[in-house]
Amino acid sequence: MEKLLEQGVLHEEEYVKDLKFVEVEEKRPESAFTHTIELMKEGAELIYQGEIQYEADGVIYRGRPDLLERRIGKTSQFGDFYYVPCDIKSSSDIKKEQWMQLTLYAKILEELQGVFPDEVSIINRNHERVQFSIEEKHRIKTFDRVDTVLRVLKGDKPPLKLSSSCKSSPWYSQCVKEAEDVNDIALLYRLDSRAHERLRENGVNTVEEAAEMNIDTLPKIPYASPQTLQRVKLQAQSLLSGELKWVGSPELPEAPLNIYFDIEGDPLLDVQYLWGFWVAGDPDGKYANIGHVRKQDDGKYFVYFLAEQPEDEREMWHDFLKWLDTLPQEGYAVWHYNKYERVQCEKLAKLYGDSNSLWRFMSNFVDLEIVVRDSIIFPLYFYSIKDIAKSKFLNFKWRHAKAGGAQSIFWYEEWLEKKDRNILNDIVNYNEDDVRATEFLKDWLVDNC
Repeated sequence: MEKLLEQGVLHEEEYVKDLKFVEVEEKRPESAFTHTIELMKEGAELIYQGEIQYEADGVIYRGRPDLLERRIGKTSQFGDFYYVPCDIKSSSDIKKEQWMQLTLYAKILEELQGVFPDEVSIINRNHERVQFSIEEKHRIKTFDRVDTVLRVLKGDKPPLKLSSSCKSSPWYSQCVKEAEDVNDIALLYRLDSRAHERLRENGVNTVEEAAEMNIDTLPKIPYASPQTLQRVKLQAQSLLSGELKWVGSPELPEAPLNIYFDIEGDPLLDVQYLWGFWVAGDPDGKYANIGHVRKQDDGKYFVYFLAEQPEDEREMWHDFLKWLDTLPQEGYAVWHYNKYERVQCEKLAKLYGDSNSLWRFMSNFVDLEIVVRDSIIFPLYFYSIKDIAKSKFLNFKWRHAKAGGAQSIFWYEEWLEKKDRNILNDIVNYNEDDVRATEFLKDWLVDNC
């Protein structure tokens, strides 16, 4: 997360270095605001780091857009021009939190200049302008969020909510601790948070109460079918007992050749930089002649395709397609966890071209996340492959203590900056551990079902 913040700052500095602007250098909000208003009254064409604010009902709404751009066409209280906000972001497209931020800026500007700038924009990581038209629905959503923040500031603590995306938050451990302290239903995997309120209204607030709930007597719960609630009930029972619960027999196709597949991608650079495969069932190494290969003593091996630079992605893809051409027409299974691999195969096929071998390869996909979900309940809050493989039931070990998707992205960004081969090796090792963990999970299911 620190790396992302650093990148954002560097991207902004790179973009503005060739711009002609007036900068508001004051750090204190009030003095910065005074300076910004003076510049707007003077009709400054471009203001960098201007401070804008207004007060209503005892609340100060304040923002600091990266750029305030003067536009002609509407008359404001400053003259025959008005200002629109623009932010410099490291993403490729405008995201929800970004257009909400810009919508709040637009509202503040409306209060200051008497004109609502309904066309806002970001400068993306490629230094391209991405426009966004603010409609009434966007204003409503933004100020619903603002009202939520204000209620929290006044002491209205919202119900607990946990999701896998929380793991990157610096407050994740605190949120889990608060949920654990009261055994809140937020701890239950795959229980949509939008169903929490209705369950609470019906006396289901804790994991214990969820474990004992009578599903037949409950009213209709939004975003939770009776089948979902039955699984949630079993999940609660599993958390309380610390034991596994089998709910079905996993469908695990048998094949003489098994390939375990995992991709590493960087969403900021929009590149899939490492495609790794753990190959079991090819002791002669017939399919180990293309790509980078690490062979093992047991006849298994790791083959991977790497884009050392983002612009190498196309070449990496075509090397991958050549490797697929060497695989047999039938008689193998491709194991992965979650839909990411399928989505990226389809995406890059559209970008760089496909082949019959690719679609044959994808027809052999087996998503172990679906297999797990349909067959077993773990006493866990989350079901990522790391949550499951690292649990006491499997006890699989990754070589690097910080192993994870976010860490891999950090390593890749660091590799691009420092060109240290040791960093690149960490990325490859992590990916190899991921595909070996996939095999470990599949074998564990076979042995235990």
